[in-house]
Amino acid sequence: MYSDLLHAVLTDELEADPPRSHSSTGELMRLRRVMDKHEARNDPGWALQAVADQLAYDAALVRLARRRGIVVKIESFDIPDQGRMHLEQILVAKGVTVPVSSVSSDRTPADEH
Repeated sequence: MYSDLLHAVLTDELEADPPRSHSSTGELMRLRRVMDKHEARNDPGWALQAVADQLAYDAALVRLARRRGIVVKIESFDIPDQGRMHLEQILVAKGVTVPVSSVSSDRTPADEH
């Protein structure tokens, strides 16, 4: 279901062709910070906002990967954390700097295989 939502976000963006005011990696860093703020799960409405923030981050991650020539299978996001981590690993292997969660202290993209 999450991968369907991600596909819809990416499809809507293609149709609307929104202007980009941020660099790809800068936008990714900003979205990671926004996504991380919901890890504590103490603000009202955190669940819906957390999903929206994850979708925004993952869509930015997919766009960056595609611009780098990486073929992305949206179905890999059926389990969002795994799809996200896998794509971050591929980008890191290609020399792209990707943000690391500030709340997941021991986890980095290179840690999971």
